[in-house]
Amino acid sequence: LVGGDTDRTPGPITIAVTALGEIAVGKTIRRGGARAGETVFVTGTIGDAALGLMALRGSLADLAPAASGFLADRYRLPRPRVALGPRLVGVATASIDVSDGLVADLRHLCEVSGLGGVVEAARVPLSPAAHEAVAGERERLLAAITGGDDYEILFTAPRSAAESLARLAAEIGVPITAIGEMVSAPRPAVTVRDENGRPLPLAAEGWTHF
Repeated sequence: LVGGDTDRTPGPITIAVTALGEIAVGKTIRRGGARAGETVFVTGTIGDAALGLMALRGSLADLAPAASGFLADRYRLPRPRVALGPRLVGVATASIDVSDGLVADLRHLCEVSGLGGVVEAARVPLSPAAHEAVAGERERLLAAITGGDDYEILFTAPRSAAESLARLAAEIGVPITAIGEMVSAPRPAVTVRDENGRPLPLAAEGWTHF
């Protein structure tokens, strides 16, 4: 991992390099392998961290303490899917972690793959606490899918892989949800559709480092 914390600052450039392990040659799942027509999948639930930060800042005062505490914990202590990730080798065609935000990170994948992405908002998996926090509030839903810090795995795979992925999810104990599709597009872009198929306007796609 090189430069994951790189950001704009008034001071000198600082780049962190962290080496946590190794991978066999040719077994890396890169961002650039997606193909048009493939399904976009994500692990776990999305938006807990972003909503947790909102709760900690007092922006979700109407939320029950149990739900608020759950979301805050998800923000403070991410659960990277280290057991599931290696099992996606040979199945996933492209992959990225959800750190900048679901939409922003899918866009990163689109840019390298030279494709567009479509996300069905109603299919994005939310935890019970996140459902309670969103509760029909569109702005909160948009905050959940653009907020980041979930550290779930966002990946693409052929439609034919759906059954094997369902078995893998059951075996590992981590949900894997189909949330959209990769499409041919004149330029890399992500469209988020509402329950009626209409594009949702996004003020921002996620965290911008620079």
